[in-house]
Amino acid sequence: MEAGRFKRNLEKLLSLAEVSGIDTLVLAGKANLEYATGLREPSGALVASRDCGAVVLTSLLDYDRIAVQAPRWLDVKAFYRGGEEAIEPPIPRSDIIKGSLFEALSFILKSCNAKRVGVDLDWAPRDTDNSLKSKAGVEVIDFSKEVRKARKVKEDWEVELIIKGARLAESALKRLLDEISESSTEAYLAGLVYWHILSSGGWGEAFPTIVAFHENTAYPHHTPTTRRLGDSGAVLVDLGARWGVYRSDMTRSLWWGNGGSRYRRLVEIVAQAQGEAIDVVEPGAKAWEVDRAARLRLEKEGLSRYFIHGLGHGVGVEVHEEPYLRPGSKEELEPGNVVTIEPGVYMTGIYGARVEDLVLVTKKGRRVLTSFSRLIL
Repeated sequence: MEAGRFKRNLEKLLSLAEVSGIDTLVLAGKANLEYATGLREPSGALVASRDCGAVVLTSLLDYDRIAVQAPRWLDVKAFYRGGEEAIEPPIPRSDIIKGSLFEALSFILKSCNAKRVGVDLDWAPRDTDNSLKSKAGVEVIDFSKEVRKARKVKEDWEVELIIKGARLAESALKRLLDEISESSTEAYLAGLVYWHILSSGGWGEAFPTIVAFHENTAYPHHTPTTRRLGDSGAVLVDLGARWGVYRSDMTRSLWWGNGGSRYRRLVEIVAQAQGEAIDVVEPGAKAWEVDRAARLRLEKEGLSRYFIHGLGHGVGVEVHEEPYLRPGSKEELEPGNVVTIEPGVYMTGIYGARVEDLVLVTKKGRRVLTSFSRLIL
């Protein structure tokens, strides 16, 4: 994965900062650090400015791991946490800053002569605002809206990484379908997905895989159990893979074994609702309009009251990010958005069905990024 690509993400953030009169950025939170650096499992915080470049501040425990990954344009320094003062780590003294994370941040900010500091306060540790004001003497400006704005519009190379994650998830689903049997448990199949993703070169699951049987399919966020499938029944699989720092997301519902005609028909209806919603996706479309298209189709079948969540969400370095497609949302779709379209019908105590795909908003319309058949016979 080319490190220079992630520098473009950071440059995008710095450009937005300049428009707001911000001279230095402080980013915290795993997703933000991944977006701006491409590092795997980053920790600590990132300080970046035009004058001082980019510095990741991390703990002593993570210093070597982060330093090995870091591209040349990214400096890495370790800070001492409380109780670590007596440790003499075998790393360059110039890369060590004694004190807490806040004290290390303050040291860097003072060294860079920072004045107006943009911070994504949605992700920053508690009391970051007051701590930086008092320790570094800087003006802290909430930069969270600008970070969300930058992350929600993907460049072509970001979309390609999401597609790679989607293909890996699809191969994991195929592996699951090849191995499923009446003795399979939900937990075993979820574990199989995780193993397949890691052994195939992925960085891990995009989120904990959901495998649900029978009435458990009616729980949108079911946790896999040791429940066995048995001779036949409803099966729902919600999975995603990480290819690098980017994630994918998809859901398929099917009936395994004999019978199940009513459930198969339900899946067909949900897939039709999804298709009608996808047809509405285009630049300028209102998020609520896309959501409504799916609900209208389910309404015709008397099923809309069983659709108990929003239609979809953005996907990127997080599996849930802007834009959100739900009733009442005033957001407009724009080229570069990658969103899920995932209508569902959940009948508690009986079964549920959901069909989910990734869709890219293009300049002229939309492109479905998932390739796995929506109907599994």
